[in-house]
Amino acid sequence: MSEFLHHYSKEKERLVFLQIGANDGFIYDPLQKFIKRDDWEGVLVEPQPYVHDNLLTKIHAKRPEIKTVNAALAEKDGSANLFTLSVSKERWANGLSSFNKQVLIDRIKDGTIQKKALKEGVRLPDENDFDAWIEPIKIKTISPKTLLAKFEGKQIDLVAIDTEGYDFEIIKLLNIKNLLPEVLIYEEVNFDTVTKRECREYLEALGYTILVRDKDVISTRN
Repeated sequence: MSEFLHHYSKEKERLVFLQIGANDGFIYDPLQKFIKRDDWEGVLVEPQPYVHDNLLTKIHAKRPEIKTVNAALAEKDGSANLFTLSVSKERWANGLSSFNKQVLIDRIKDGTIQKKALKEGVRLPDENDFDAWIEPIKIKTISPKTLLAKFEGKQIDLVAIDTEGYDFEIIKLLNIKNLLPEVLIYEEVNFDTVTKRECREYLEALGYTILVRDKDVISTRN
């Protein structure tokens, strides 16, 4: 991923990007190095108020070419419930937040969350009491029309999505066939077999070439 972004970014005079599910904009973020190094311009979307206000905004506070949005992409402007881990506010925990509650339940069942929490020294609830682990929070939503208006008509070169299993829904919400960014990056690690295949086929039909790197997919269009 890093090698690809290094070469792609160097080829662009000024790269315009959209990142959905930006989290803190730093830890485990493949874009942040190149945003800073090559003066990217764009919008970062993060629905969790605590993460957006206390972490993400501070990373890019001195960069007027970067806008942050505290909302989740949805069909219309409004509000929705996001499922978060109540056992911790650390990056490993808020990075697992999802609109799909089952994603968090699966991470509890396979022991992923327990391992992370124990390293932090967190006292854990009963493993079968999922409601004690998972807390729904009300967050703002933003429609594709409202979000894309923030680009003021500029062509988006790169779209990066990390929404813990919701990536394909975001791709369809954005109506990628109209945006047609040169590069589209998303995660398929939380997809089932059918969703994984359908997402790849959807993009390939639009002329994208699929390159899988670990849990990430880099889709490039000619």
